[in-house]
Amino acid sequence: MSGVEDEILVRRVAAGDERAMGGLYDRYAGLVYGTGVSYLGDRGQAEDLVQDVFVSVWRYAGRFDPSRARFSTWIYRITRNRATDLIRRRKARVRTVGMDLPPEPEDPDPSGSLSRGFDVAAALARLSPTHREVLVLSYFEGLSQREISTRTGTPLGTVKSRTTAAMRALREAMSPDQDEW
Repeated sequence: MSGVEDEILVRRVAAGDERAMGGLYDRYAGLVYGTGVSYLGDRGQAEDLVQDVFVSVWRYAGRFDPSRARFSTWIYRITRNRATDLIRRRKARVRTVGMDLPPEPEDPDPSGSLSRGFDVAAALARLSPTHREVLVLSYFEGLSQREISTRTGTPLGTVKSRTTAAMRALREAMSPDQDEW
């Protein structure tokens, strides 16, 4: 499933393919969770958000239209809408007890960095496994190239070459003119 594009996986999900759903979950659950923690400020609610978002993906996969948006954008919108709903429910529940919450910012992510994170995940999913591995180990786990070499048993020069090639491939995968629609 790692080499299959998101849009193909979501079509398979619409047809009831649980493995395709697992593939999308593996790619996006961490980003949905991180977005939830950022928006909601609560790990437990962020976990609830992940479940809610992926239930929505399962239910509404047939409504996904790749001519309107990429899958990463679609799931980000679902995530943001569900997080907003959770914030509203929390405010309503607290008000019934008579407590006031501090005002929430209108847009918890005005820079768009969370949305960009979904785009990065989608682009990473399109890379070869070897390229994806060096980038994940380097940028998400914080390993140096020497540490990556030791962990993977790959010569240091090969790790350096793969990192350079992976960055180039990621840049190409994220370029605006790479839009398949």
